[in-house]
Amino acid sequence: MSWEEVFKLFGAAIFSLGGGGVVVLTLSSWLGKIWAGRILAEETHQLSTRLEETKRDLDVLKEKTLRFQNDKILAYREITEIIAKLLAIMDAENGRIVGWDTDKGPVHEFNEQRLKLYGYLAMLAPQAVMDAQDDLVDHLLLTASGDVDYKWSEVREKVLFLLNAVREDIGLAAGSIVYKGKL
Repeated sequence: MSWEEVFKLFGAAIFSLGGGGVVVLTLSSWLGKIWAGRILAEETHQLSTRLEETKRDLDVLKEKTLRFQNDKILAYREITEIIAKLLAIMDAENGRIVGWDTDKGPVHEFNEQRLKLYGYLAMLAPQAVMDAQDDLVDHLLLTASGDVDYKWSEVREKVLFLLNAVREDIGLAAGSIVYKGKL
């Protein structure tokens, strides 16, 4: 069979089906598109419903996790305050801070507050912040005990160093804060 005969046979088949074949082909194509559209719409609806359910579940999980973390931090803050009070009492009783009368007023309060500061920072701060805090508090302790003269400019620089370390940790490191005053 030659190619010419194949084309004639194919043409005769199409011609014999004629308009009926075209109608059947057109209707089947149109019906297929309708069914595909309905199936697609149903699938889209089911997926959208599942997506919304998943979002709600994630929101509930996120809320529980955040609440748990916040409760945990609050509990640790309370524990830190209790420990700071205990340590301040022990420092006062045992004369740990030489040259200080730690049983009375502001000195005892300073000691307790520095212990709280250390505990609070240790819960969340990176080592760079802890180092800056240690430098400042050590300087203040040496000043209070009389081993170092009090100079506001030195204290201010140590405070700014600590604050800049904190700023960097929380993402505000768009440049360091510097003192531009005259004192």
